[in-house]
Amino acid sequence: MIRLILTFGCMLAATLVSFNTISQTSIQRKNLSDLTALFETSEPSDSIAGVYLMEMIELSEQEAKYELMADLAIQLTHLPSPTVQNSELKKEILKKAIVHEDHVSNSQNIGNLHLKLAGAFFSLEQFDSAIYEYGYAIKQFSVNDSIFIADSYFFRGQARDYKGELLAGMQDYQTARNIYHSLNNSEYVNYVDGGMAILFSKFSIYNEAEKIRNSLISAYKKNEDFFSVAIQLFNQSEDFGKQDRLTEQLAYLVKADSLAPFDPRDYYFESMLKLSLSSYYGENGDLDKQQAYFAQAQKLIPQVPEITATSPIYLNTKVRLAYYQGNLAVASQLALASLTAAKASKNMDHLITSYRLLGDIYNKQGQSAKAFEIRQDLTRFTDSIFAANQAATFSYYQTLYETEKKGNEILVKTQEIESINQRNKAKFITIGIIVLLLIVGGVLFLFWKNLQHEKKKKEMQSRFSQELLKNQEAERVRISKDLHDGLGQSLLLIKNKVALSKDNTTGELLDTAISELRSIARSLHPMQLEKLGLSKAAQHLLDQIDRETDIFVSTEIEELKAILNKEEELQLYRILQESINNVLKHSEASALRVSFTRIEKGVKLQIEDNGKGFDFSEKLNDFQSLGLKTLKERTAAIHGSMKVNSEKGVGTNLSFIVYV
Repeated sequence: MIRLILTFGCMLAATLVSFNTISQTSIQRKNLSDLTALFETSEPSDSIAGVYLMEMIELSEQEAKYELMADLAIQLTHLPSPTVQNSELKKEILKKAIVHEDHVSNSQNIGNLHLKLAGAFFSLEQFDSAIYEYGYAIKQFSVNDSIFIADSYFFRGQARDYKGELLAGMQDYQTARNIYHSLNNSEYVNYVDGGMAILFSKFSIYNEAEKIRNSLISAYKKNEDFFSVAIQLFNQSEDFGKQDRLTEQLAYLVKADSLAPFDPRDYYFESMLKLSLSSYYGENGDLDKQQAYFAQAQKLIPQVPEITATSPIYLNTKVRLAYYQGNLAVASQLALASLTAAKASKNMDHLITSYRLLGDIYNKQGQSAKAFEIRQDLTRFTDSIFAANQAATFSYYQTLYETEKKGNEILVKTQEIESINQRNKAKFITIGIIVLLLIVGGVLFLFWKNLQHEKKKKEMQSRFSQELLKNQEAERVRISKDLHDGLGQSLLLIKNKVALSKDNTTGELLDTAISELRSIARSLHPMQLEKLGLSKAAQHLLDQIDRETDIFVSTEIEELKAILNKEEELQLYRILQESINNVLKHSEASALRVSFTRIEKGVKLQIEDNGKGFDFSEKLNDFQSLGLKTLKERTAAIHGSMKVNSEKGVGTNLSFIVYV
């Protein structure tokens, strides 16, 4: 993957120049003021300027001029001279200046010292130290240093990217992007987008990476920045290759190559394009084009110090060339060298490619044991890379859903599953077709058995709930009759005797007790449902609520006679009772609306209130506490459907449909 992002870690290699070496140059040591004047008036070359600055830094420390020392150390890191463009040297100088940061009042200088030190750590691949220093730099900058804060987040995101920290890296990228956007810095917004696309690709979230790159390609084309267009085309072609989308991979590589050479000339990128095309044609059996593109790359490589004879990308291309020409012994030696170089580079893509090439060569040579061993090493490596980050990847999608309310979770999860399957593909091949079929068959059988068990368990739970409701209704009927026929009659006889004794107070108490007894009996078993039918019984219940409470009740009840059977009418009436009871207990509503209507497929009951409502997503698995579990079971008992719609501060809408 090619990065179009200039980082503090990408610096010219140079020989380490120590303080002692600098002190022994041809410059005669002067005092700080004389040396400063000489530096400002002589306009020295970059190389000599570096020597001047080193002397001035040392003298400023001796004279305790720490503000100047910090400023000079930062200037030194900007010089393009190979004399000072060495990460170890930079680290030494910056640490020396940071020792005195307590005496520096300029927050921008303090922040930049740590920002530059983080860059030195980054170039040395000491990513933990780089991440720490970037974070420390962010804390030192003031609110007026927005651009430096954005840079710190951006570069820390890159360091976390290299460490394989998906969520943390993405958060840093997004923060940097937001700051750059607020500063109208579209160039760096695009840089961050490119980094985010690379990070998505690393975790096989290819669809998100492709969206970003398509957007960048359009933007760069509009600005006629064809070098940047080619970079994005090349990176996208790499992703297509990982997804086995070979036609698209070739199309994007050819498009990128058609834009070369660039102005100014970039031999490194051109070489990468030629090597990638050579590898593509080699893998797809076109040896003539493979050799032609490799020859073009070899002409460019002398201009590219980054690509050497031991570079993994170069070695892997030579491996493929020898392999497809049938020179397996040469290919084997080159593949071993490539694997060693890839391990030293710590580049995940190069290492995976080297393992696969070496495994293919051993397999072609008939060295099955070695091929199997290499495949095992590859499997262990890919598992170690991806398994640790699998949870983070899923967590990313969950966070994306919760914060942006996107509706594309199913598509994303499908792509993730496809990615996981691709990573496991190598492992399945090594195990063998027979073992694979046995495992798949066993898994499918266990899955089917588990599915049947869960289905049976759910059916048993449903039957149990329905039987429980039936027994509960039967028990209510019995208790209601006992109360009405037994205790009720006894109370009436007592009332009559009290009436004869003309004890009005006791008579009133008995009237109240009888009224309460009848109310309990009616709630246990709605007599009016049997006598009046569902519509009138429901109207009677709602009229009673309207009379006895402060809630304003409105109704729309159609005649439903002979539509439902007695069991369905009873359950629907109970649903109405329990729903209203929930409104009275929990909603704090001032108005209630109930409608019983006939629809094409059956009967619909709708209950609306203007109460405080609730967040149903938070209570999805907490039916018991909401009083909704029984409603759900009663609805299921008559093969109906139940829908709950509620928002905090808005109210609640319950609807039930019984199909006939």
